[in-house]
Amino acid sequence: MELILAIVGLFILFGIISWIRDAFADAKLYRKLKPELDALNIEKEKFAKEKKATHEHIEKITRQRSMGFPWLAEAYADYFALRDGKLADYLTHKRHPAYTAAEAVREIKKEKRELLKQNKVILYKLHYLEKLFPWISELIAENENEEIPVRVDGEAEEGENEDRVKDYLTPEEYRSLPSVERNQRALDRYLKNRNKSKWAIGRDYEMYVGYLFSQKGYNIHYKGIIDGFEDLGRDIIATKGGDVCIVQCKHWAQYKEIHEKHVFQLFGTTMEYWIRYFGGARNQKSFEAFSKLLNEQHLRPIFFTSTSLSQKAKEMAQALSVEVIENKPLGEFPRIKCNINVDETGRKTKIYHLPMDQQYDRTIVGDKEGEFYAFTVKEAEDAGFRRAFKHRF
Repeated sequence: MELILAIVGLFILFGIISWIRDAFADAKLYRKLKPELDALNIEKEKFAKEKKATHEHIEKITRQRSMGFPWLAEAYADYFALRDGKLADYLTHKRHPAYTAAEAVREIKKEKRELLKQNKVILYKLHYLEKLFPWISELIAENENEEIPVRVDGEAEEGENEDRVKDYLTPEEYRSLPSVERNQRALDRYLKNRNKSKWAIGRDYEMYVGYLFSQKGYNIHYKGIIDGFEDLGRDIIATKGGDVCIVQCKHWAQYKEIHEKHVFQLFGTTMEYWIRYFGGARNQKSFEAFSKLLNEQHLRPIFFTSTSLSQKAKEMAQALSVEVIENKPLGEFPRIKCNINVDETGRKTKIYHLPMDQQYDRTIVGDKEGEFYAFTVKEAEDAGFRRAFKHRF
C-alpha cells in the first residue's frame, strides 16, 4: 500500500514539475512576443482611426457636393493628404523609425495635394466645357497611344519636315522600296492603324460623309477639318444650286447615344448660318423666313452618325426639322488628295497629299479642273501628280 502511494506521489510530483516547466516556457514566449503584440494592437488602433477619418471625409464631401467644385477639389486633396500623413506618422513612430523616408513622404504629400487639387479643378472645368461645347469630347484622347494633332505656329524646328511615311515603315522598307510602293504601303498601314485618335477617326468620318454628298453632285466645304474649333459645330457645308446642307458628323461607338444637346447645337449653328448668309443678305431675319427655308428644304440641317440617337433626341430632331441619318458606319472612300496649284505666271503644279502630310487638311480638292481624290498612289502618279514636299503638320 505504501508502495502504491509512493508511486502516485511521484506521478503527481512529475506532473507539477512539468506544469511549472511549461508555464515558465509560455511566460518566456509571451515576454518575447509581447512587443510584437503591442505593435499589432497599435497598428490596429491606427487603422481603425484612419478608417473612421476616411469615412468622415467621404461623408463630408458627399454632404457638401452642392457647394461647388473648388471646395470639392480642396476636400479631395485633403483626403489624400490625410492618407499620406498617416504613412509619414507611421514611418516616424514605428519601432525602427525611418525619419528620412517620413520627411520625403511629407514633401511628396504637399506636392501631391496641390497637384490633386489642380487636377480636380481642371476636370470640373473640362466637364463644364463639354456641356457648353459637346463636340470638344471628340478631341480628348482616351489613352496615351492616341496621336494628338497639334499645330504650332512659327518657325519650323529641326527635323519638323521629316517624312511621316517613316512612321509606318521600317528603315529598310523606306530605303529600298520605290516611291509608289513605299507611299502606298504607308497609306495602307495608316488606314489599318487601330490607335488613331478621336480627332483622326472623326476626320475620316467627315471625309466619308462629304464623299457621299459629292457623289450626289454637291460641292463640299469641310468646316470641321479646316476650321477646327471655329467650325461652330457644323462639320460639312454641302451646296448644290441654291440649296445648302449643314451637316454634323459623329462617329461614336455603338454603345453610345447621341443626346438632344447635339441636335440643339446643329439647329443653332444652322440658324447662325442663315442669319449670316441668308437673312443678312436678304434682310429677312424673321423666324418665319428661317422656318420657310427649312420646310422647303433649301436649308437642311442633317445629323449623320455611326450610332443612334436617344428617343428624346429623335423627338427634338423631328420638332426642329433636323434630318437624321443614324447607324451609318465608316465606309471606304478615296483618301489621296490630288491638287493643282497655279502660280502667278499661270504655271500648274500637280501635287498629291497623303492623310499624314502637312497640308492635307487645308488642301481643297475640286475647285480646279483636273483635281480629284485617288484611291491609290499609283492612280495619282499615273495622272501626273507628285507627292507633296512638306510632310509635317
